[in-house]
Amino acid sequence: MSRMKLMVGSCFAMALAILAWGCAGTAGKAAPFNATTGQHPANWLQIHWSEYVKAPDQCRSCHGSTSDPAQAGGISKVSCFSCHTSGVNHYAGWADPSQHGRLGAQGVPAVTQVIGGTVVGGSGFAYCTKCHGPNYTDGLAVSCKSCHTKAPHPDAPWRGATFTSPSHVNTNGGNAPACAQCHANGANSSLKPVTPAPAGTAPGCFNNTLCHGTSFQ
Repeated sequence: MSRMKLMVGSCFAMALAILAWGCAGTAGKAAPFNATTGQHPANWLQIHWSEYVKAPDQCRSCHGSTSDPAQAGGISKVSCFSCHTSGVNHYAGWADPSQHGRLGAQGVPAVTQVIGGTVVGGSGFAYCTKCHGPNYTDGLAVSCKSCHTKAPHPDAPWRGATFTSPSHVNTNGGNAPACAQCHANGANSSLKPVTPAPAGTAPGCFNNTLCHGTSFQ
């Protein structure tokens, strides 16, 4: 009987090891996974995107397809589509500037937001940095400058009245830190703040840290 228990225990341990290996990813890129509990770390929902972009196949081995809801779920029985209702990548038409530009510059920086009844990954320039890097060039995903060869916005003059003629006046003030990377103290602009902001002032649209002072409000 003890020998039988030993054999059963060995088989169970091997099964767990195989499951862990399957969920650990491919090409040595292993997502954090506890083979004993069969779970990812407690903060997995907050950080899983960074592991996915490194090697998407490691997620498919346990969660099934990331592009076809009918094939999702996999051996874990947890579908990516239970949260990512439109799939794990940007949705169709994302290359259109009126889509990603609007959610970048005009979006209130947020972790998630609802668009057309669908929960999407977030908005605001800071959210873009999660995959595209703090400079939008050195992240895990494609460099924004592969398309935006001069700046992360249309060529000057970038001050139209509507989005059909893209306008920086529609930019949400919460995105000012992204603007400050190129325009601190009026850099790369013909408009300079009349009175420089005190050192350490957080970037803002109308506090003399970028191009405008309070007189432009």
